[in-house]
Amino acid sequence: MYSRRRGAFTLIELLVVIAIIALLLAILMPALNRVRKQARAVACMSNLKHWGLIFKMYTDDNDHQFYGAWSTSQQGHVWIGALRPYYKDEDINFCPSATKPNIDNGQRGGQFEAYGVFPENDSRYGYAGLAGSYGINDYVGNPAYARNPGGVIGEQAWYWVAPDVQGANRIPLFLDSTWLGGMPQHTNTPPILQNGTGGAGMMQRYCVDRHSGQVNTVVVDFSVRKVGLKELWTLKWHRQFDTGGPWTRAGGAQLDNWPEWMKNFKTY
Repeated sequence: MYSRRRGAFTLIELLVVIAIIALLLAILMPALNRVRKQARAVACMSNLKHWGLIFKMYTDDNDHQFYGAWSTSQQGHVWIGALRPYYKDEDINFCPSATKPNIDNGQRGGQFEAYGVFPENDSRYGYAGLAGSYGINDYVGNPAYARNPGGVIGEQAWYWVAPDVQGANRIPLFLDSTWLGGMPQHTNTPPILQNGTGGAGMMQRYCVDRHSGQVNTVVVDFSVRKVGLKELWTLKWHRQFDTGGPWTRAGGAQLDNWPEWMKNFKTY
């Protein structure tokens, strides 16, 4: 008995298969992207837990005090040199969402770009080849240890000096950032653009949306927590920082005050 064997797919059948695959990808891709973002956020938190331990080891070895404060002596961000002996793995310098330096922005980082790479040893910025995507709260330093205590920015009484202080879990130490560090004030405005640019003052360096409206943060008690972008203005950056300033709910901030990209984030 004669039977005809089925040949290759017809064009219509092939198009149907392609359409089904495209539909499945459209359904699955958002879920896969969410999983990837969550994985990067978890890895970022793991990096910062290592940093919390590094900071603790340093203070344990140095009379329970932080390193010298930043000053106009051009000594720069001394945390880099102070902590260098406590780690070898350069990968912990990077949030997994921002590993590639932004070479087109004057060594400044961005939402998904690292700062650096610095070309040579520079007392302001650390060692040659340095790059990263985390930054320090420069107000944790110790003015007494600065090379030029008289050149310390702001009042020396603003600085935390040591981790054994009241409310340490509300004081930022080390966090997602577009630069090595900064000295925010409660009047600093948020960045106009989501890539972390366009604001006034140094808070914009930390107001960077890498983790769905949150910033991964080591606080002064060396624990790690997620901080909402708008919550940054409610943290105690220095001893005189007004946590009820104009960019907080207590200070009367309204939804329309925020840049468009931040309006849907939780208000604090």
